Amino acid sequence: MLNIILVGPPGSGKGTQAEQMIQKYGFISIALGALLRQQIAENGANKAHIEAYINNGQLVPDDISFQIIRELIQTKPSDASLLFDGFPRTIVQVTFLDNCLVSYHAKIDGVILLDVPNVHLLKRLRQRSTIEARPDDQDDDKIKARMHIYQQETLPMLNYYQHQNKLYRVDGTQAIDEVTKAIENIIDRLKL
Repeated sequence: MLNIILVGPPGSGKGTQAEQMIQKYGFISIALGALLRQQIAENGANKAHIEAYINNGQLVPDDISFQIIRELIQTKPSDASLLFDGFPRTIVQVTFLDNCLVSYHAKIDGVILLDVPNVHLLKRLRQRSTIEARPDDQDDDKIKARMHIYQQETLPMLNYYQHQNKLYRVDGTQAIDEVTKAIENIIDRLKL
């Protein structure tokens, strides 16, 4: 069992890399953004609430996120390797996740940060908006708000994991295959 957090700013390639990790290592994905978009698509109980936050480039309140994450963790086999994509992002979320995993005799083994400068992110998100038509990618102000929230909220989380020697940085501006190779090297070391 190996539990990994994949983190990076919007447009850093988390979704692409998560798919590679799932295929190669058999991780069970817990991708909060995709789960929230699924709640919207399926007219879930919190659809309007979730949609309002996402469409304004803001983080969904923790109580909603925690409920979704807790339910997912409870349904997974105890020996499953979990890949958290886009969660946690704040120290409060880190504390929740640590406590939730401890109750299942598990922990976070590593945090992989896809490091991409803002100038690259803006370009990537504009391209993605034409392909996927995601509302949160279609407006520069929303994109900048998401980047600001990411930097403001996520930096303390990264520092927390760095102090635990669990943070691994990957240059996300490289070609997709190179990023994948760097991530695989990290995972292979963690598996030892």
